[in-house]
Amino acid sequence: MKLQRENKFKKMIVSNIYKGLIVAGIGVLGFYFFPTAFKLIDITLSNNKQNDVVAAAINPDYNPNSDIIYDNTQNNLTDSETAIPVEESKYDFEKLRETNPNIIAVIEGSCFEGGYYPVVTTNSNDDMTYYTRHSVDNQYSVTGTLFMDCTNNKDDQVTRIWGHNFNNDGKNMFTGLANACQDQATFDSTLRNDNSLKLYTEEGEYDLDVVSCIVNDPRTQGLGNFSDQNAFLNDMTNIQNSSIIQTDTKIEAGDEVLILSTCTDLGSTNDPYNRISVYCKKTPTKIYQINQGKTL
Repeated sequence: MKLQRENKFKKMIVSNIYKGLIVAGIGVLGFYFFPTAFKLIDITLSNNKQNDVVAAAINPDYNPNSDIIYDNTQNNLTDSETAIPVEESKYDFEKLRETNPNIIAVIEGSCFEGGYYPVVTTNSNDDMTYYTRHSVDNQYSVTGTLFMDCTNNKDDQVTRIWGHNFNNDGKNMFTGLANACQDQATFDSTLRNDNSLKLYTEEGEYDLDVVSCIVNDPRTQGLGNFSDQNAFLNDMTNIQNSSIIQTDTKIEAGDEVLILSTCTDLGSTNDPYNRISVYCKKTPTKIYQINQGKTL
């Protein structure tokens, strides 16, 4: 009888140990799985929302084959005058600003999930921090929103846009861009010849031709305007010499450069400030109207 009680007690202990291990295992799986699952859901929903906002603002009468939106009689407008459209631009920015008054551009490319994203302006470091964790509709989201650096102003020769990189094989935010520029072979088979990178603002449409891709501390790159174009060219030459990839695009004096920057784990042990920066030559293909306000 005593032996039976001891065996029953031992079985109960073993059973409780197994139950404890199962509960602990479920807890561990839940700790790692559920946050990841919620993150993926958040990324998908936020990405869809941003795509929907842009898609809803596409003008149905847009003619992609026209060479100019505004006629030549309006070239001499003063800053206080407004150009009158001859035909519709691709995106209705008044409609875009119904979702967020800070939207200043739309960027397109085959490397972006859904094909395009809105870009917002920022005026401070606090604004930039805000948009790292808020979608374009101002809802909390790990995807954030693509945003222009707060130190940039309208008509800057060198401008930076920031966006997240989720270090996977997806195309959310700047993930696809970083993947496409990670090495020469990948770049050659993706962005090099597809001519898909474009920027749309209220002022015009621009081709974005990749010049270089570097991994460095972005704080070392001056933004804004260069009064000395020789200094500008020297700066761009140094960037190209440090590039992970080589392209056929050349930078000349007076050219505008748009830098698309995102995070990376490359070199983070040595320098936690390292970022991937893709330098693009910004070439106008259509001019809508005179520049007004803070824009790209």
